[in-house]
Amino acid sequence: MRKNHLTDVTVIVLATVLVLLGLYSLPTLSVGEWEMREVDILADLRGDGATGNDSLSHAADSIERAMREVPPVLDGSHLTHDKNGNVITVEDSIMESFAALNPGRGGVQPIIDLSGNGVGGMEGFYEALDHADSSVVRIAVMGDSFIEGDILTSTLREMLQARFGGSGVGFVPITQTGAGLRRNLRHNAAGWTEHRFVGDSGYASSNSNLAASYFNAGPGAWINLALKGENFPHVTPCRSSSLYYYSMGAAGTVTSVVNGGSSMSHNLGGSTGGVGVITVTDNINSMKWQVNSCSPATVFLGASLDDNHGVTIDNLAMRSSSGLHLAGIPAGRLQDFDRVRHYDLVIIMYGLNVASKSKRDYTVYMKRIADGVNNLKQNLPGSSLMLVSCSDREQRTATGFRTIPGVLELIQVQKRVAINTRISFWNLYEAMGGEGSIVNMVNNREANSDYTHINQKGGERIAKLLYNAIVSGYEQHRSRANTLKNNSGN
Repeated sequence: MRKNHLTDVTVIVLATVLVLLGLYSLPTLSVGEWEMREVDILADLRGDGATGNDSLSHAADSIERAMREVPPVLDGSHLTHDKNGNVITVEDSIMESFAALNPGRGGVQPIIDLSGNGVGGMEGFYEALDHADSSVVRIAVMGDSFIEGDILTSTLREMLQARFGGSGVGFVPITQTGAGLRRNLRHNAAGWTEHRFVGDSGYASSNSNLAASYFNAGPGAWINLALKGENFPHVTPCRSSSLYYYSMGAAGTVTSVVNGGSSMSHNLGGSTGGVGVITVTDNINSMKWQVNSCSPATVFLGASLDDNHGVTIDNLAMRSSSGLHLAGIPAGRLQDFDRVRHYDLVIIMYGLNVASKSKRDYTVYMKRIADGVNNLKQNLPGSSLMLVSCSDREQRTATGFRTIPGVLELIQVQKRVAINTRISFWNLYEAMGGEGSIVNMVNNREANSDYTHINQKGGERIAKLLYNAIVSGYEQHRSRANTLKNNSGN
């Protein structure tokens, strides 16, 4: 006679149900920013198909959506309403008012100039673009690992050079994390001691600079830069290469080698203690700089590959940076560097290392980053300054992926910083599509599975968004200039 297993099956099923119900009662587990999906065997009973008062899940989702539609309110701020009756903060109201002056065309997320056409506003940069056919227009993009390896900036540079002229890849720190990821440059260096603002207890604030790194040369230290134009035809050849350093009052010699040819010797200036620069002009595809002798006190910053006109972009990425070093750069260092390498536009892109799902108060960060912006504004006269918001960063929750709360809080803080310092602001979070945009990019293989960092393909997408915003603002600048010209001629 066959044994009846019905009782055994019943016991197993009941035990399984009890275990799953027990797991549902436990708090959601998380590791870092990854959160385990909640175990809920009754989810289907609460599913999206339920209606009316019986749908607890539907009600919870509705409440959550309503709460997320109300932006975070900063201390000292208040809620108001836009022209459509939506609840917004006073920061958003100010942004909306200024955006109306220069609205994005064709669905472009606009660059909002909060300067009132004053110091640090975009007009200076747009005017520089007017003369790009005969002068160099320099852009510095400072950020964290989001732009590491020239991601994003490589495509932005190529697009701007295609329209306004120019070649080369700009300033390159002596060594840089992610250098091997660059598709437009082969970058090798040896014999250097690196000092970084992030994670280096020996970093001297007196040597601080926009790149947040500096280097001491060992015997025969060298850096070799070779342009790669396969995917970026406008970068090569370039017309000049420069080596930047703090002379610290001590002399020495370096050699330069253009395109693998014969070497030339150069003296390091040692009298002023300011920023020194040695420049070589030629049709350059590759450049090697080597230190023959120098004082141990001499500090090197990096080398550049530039043109004599058009647009150049310096990628100043620092992994794990939050941008706090900006406040501590000595005024004299900024002014010295500005004299030898003036930037027409400085783009500030930090946030991924600041926003978190647990931290909600960014008051201290707001004050520090505002101090940094004001430091740049005061000591880089004539430079346009643009603060770019944090990008979308998501975490897995019981109801799917959601933007990390800290991202939304931080973006509000970044808006206030831009307003209070009277510079320009570009909302990257909104430009890329807001909540869910980084998930879509992961699905499209444009971002990594950490739902935080973009890859080369994603960098191209965001670069095009920023390029369109820049060109939209520039074309409106040209339109205003033409209107003024026509009116004055009547």
